[in-house]
Amino acid sequence: MNMNSKKSFSVLLCCILAASAFTGVTAADNDGWTQADQTEAAQNGAWDAWVQEWDTEKTDWENISLTPGKDETELNFAWYSKADAGVPQFKFYEKEAGETADSLISVAQTAAVPDYNSNKVTVTGLESGKTYCYSYTKDGAWTEVREITPKDSSSGYSFMFFGDPQIGSSDENIPEGGTEEQGQDNAVRNDSFNWNNTINSALELKPDIAFMVSAGDQIQSRDSHTADETHETYTDNEIEYAGYLSPKALETMPVATTIGNHDALSSNYTYHFNNPNSSELGSTYAGGDYYFTYGNTLFIMLNTNNTNAAEHKQLIEQACEENTDAKWRIVTLHQDIYGSGEHSNEPEIVELRYSLTPILEENDIDVVLTGHDHTYSRSYIMKNAEISKYDWDMNSISDDEYEAFADGVIEDENGDEIEFVPTEEQQAKYDNYLAMIEDKDYVNSADSEIVENPDGILYLTANSASGSKYYDLVEHPQAYIAARWQEDVPTFSTIDVTDDELTINTYRTDTMEQIDKTFTIRKTDEPVTEYTVTNASFKNGAGETLDAIPESGSFIAELSVKKTGEGNGNDYIAVAAYDESGALVGLNYCYADVPADTDCTFGIKLDVPENGTIASVKAYVWDDFGTMTPLAFDAEL
Repeated sequence: MNMNSKKSFSVLLCCILAASAFTGVTAADNDGWTQADQTEAAQNGAWDAWVQEWDTEKTDWENISLTPGKDETELNFAWYSKADAGVPQFKFYEKEAGETADSLISVAQTAAVPDYNSNKVTVTGLESGKTYCYSYTKDGAWTEVREITPKDSSSGYSFMFFGDPQIGSSDENIPEGGTEEQGQDNAVRNDSFNWNNTINSALELKPDIAFMVSAGDQIQSRDSHTADETHETYTDNEIEYAGYLSPKALETMPVATTIGNHDALSSNYTYHFNNPNSSELGSTYAGGDYYFTYGNTLFIMLNTNNTNAAEHKQLIEQACEENTDAKWRIVTLHQDIYGSGEHSNEPEIVELRYSLTPILEENDIDVVLTGHDHTYSRSYIMKNAEISKYDWDMNSISDDEYEAFADGVIEDENGDEIEFVPTEEQQAKYDNYLAMIEDKDYVNSADSEIVENPDGILYLTANSASGSKYYDLVEHPQAYIAARWQEDVPTFSTIDVTDDELTINTYRTDTMEQIDKTFTIRKTDEPVTEYTVTNASFKNGAGETLDAIPESGSFIAELSVKKTGEGNGNDYIAVAAYDESGALVGLNYCYADVPADTDCTFGIKLDVPENGTIASVKAYVWDDFGTMTPLAFDAEL
């Protein structure tokens, strides 16, 4: 065992400091919405032009939506038509070949909201690189011809990920003395302008995007009293769907939408979108789970407003069994089961987490995309999180109790809001609940820019894509959070996928700067070197085991390390000491060629600092400096 050079020690120090610090991005503690006419995008007459267009846009319920097909050779369309207009026509053809008698495609029509029908078409046999044309009749006249060129995914592809456009949610736009309808009109106009800007900004930045994925809540309005008799006829959100579908780019860009809690209570969603492999499993009035493939990836879209985990399990297993050759498996659901916004600690969201994560892990899901909290966050790789029924029953709190702490108010006996001042017992119960759901012991990666062959799942939560509403980040970043952000600006992510890598970049729309570092999951066919600490103890110079760290002098951290995989022969074993504030106060290490599948014991000496005490000690073991991963040895003394 040889001590390394001062140069190696300085590199090690930087690595340990990086691993021990919270490196996630934090941001402002404010809350609100983005006022469209005050944005940079609204300048030079853009907002005034939009206001002029809006009276026409808001009454056009017949905008078309495109959705990915079952695979990249198919494409789905859906749109409204007036009930008295009969069945519209739809034509689709390859541009180079031109329009022929076979260009007309059969349209499937069903009744939608009063005075409207829903029309759906699926086209098949698409080839990448070829340009196709489509048009349909609207009020008896053919629309302008749109062109679509499917992307080649053989060497990789890119898609855009966004969350919660929730068009119409900026209802603070209600003018003083105005009606509710005027407020909704202004809010939808505002949010739709910002939504258009987000879509256009993403495509300007990355014009090769193949399709988009939404984490749900396309619109705002929902009828909380919806019943079997009314869910098919609810129309208060149709102006919002008109705004959501208003971007010109969406006439040629497929979007795989997820059903959010604001979408779930009416059938309008099913009328506006034509989802592939649509299932009754996980159903609400808006529809159920569905899935599709694109290139080397299986996408599974869950309607988790239906909390029946057994149904979601059935759909996930079916999709995976039918697509065993998929290199990547991505699940999208609305609720942020590993987020960091105001909703993320809610008992009903946490219960959903623990019911779904075992199913996701059993089916080797790589990434879970979520929304709901209108804040951005990225988790560490997570694995095996669970809470026993006993612990949950003993330490969980009710939704009402959580809301009292989250909102800081409760209702008195007269129904008036008053400040909530918790008792010591209530505060202790709340603190115990938050500690229980931290999932600190189930973090299975360091905060690296590249994670290689991870054992577990990445959870990514999208901020609002339209700025219609923002929530605050929770005050305390959960242990599972690697990065988070909220500065009340719309954001979107681009995700690049190849056979070997999945890379995520996330941008704010006002400056187009990244809000988080580039993050990559890398899969290799080479064996990965992994380490475990099988035993750890503290001893004095005479080899006697210590019950506590001495207040002065030195001690030896003795740990047994087991390596799986061959590695490169340069195995680094380090021990770092921290004071109560988390500052690094001691560090030493050694390196050796640890034999595979053999317990090797190392004794590493640490000096107690003269000014201060050691509160905790951590062991770090890795194969060369490139793959440092802190292990489970984290003794709090």
